[in-house]
Amino acid sequence: MQSVLDALDGFGGIYVALFLFAILSGVFPLANSEAALIALGAASPYAWPKLVVLAVLVALGQSVTHAIVFQSGRGLAKVGAKGHPKLEARLAKARELGARWQKSELLLITLGATIGIPPQVLVALLAGVIGIRFRTFVAIDVAGRIARFTTIVLIAHLV
Repeated sequence: MQSVLDALDGFGGIYVALFLFAILSGVFPLANSEAALIALGAASPYAWPKLVVLAVLVALGQSVTHAIVFQSGRGLAKVGAKGHPKLEARLAKARELGARWQKSELLLITLGATIGIPPQVLVALLAGVIGIRFRTFVAIDVAGRIARFTTIVLIAHLV
């Protein structure tokens, strides 16, 4: 692992690599940002300030993915699914679910961003479909992801 880190670190590529990996892990569950940060925190020689910067980059990468999914959900809700009854039924179901969670939608976004239950990518899609303000979603998502990943990498580093 050390030789890979040294090679990436020489070009500043560890930052770019983790950012791109985080974008991918936002929608592809087999690419796990948490596992990558645990490995970095536990096995790398990096000091905690660099680990915190890497955790913030991972958080921002996943937040980029969530913002794209949010906007996709918003576009899907606006366009609708004319001529596609199955898709229209799913949109109606998502709107019903959103109506049930309307009073606690910010709590749902916060839980997804900080502890990952429900998965934040699903929360992003639902938030876009039901029409939550984009700025509100992004603010909670970024802050929650930064708190989550910073905590994970620092605990791994200390243990």
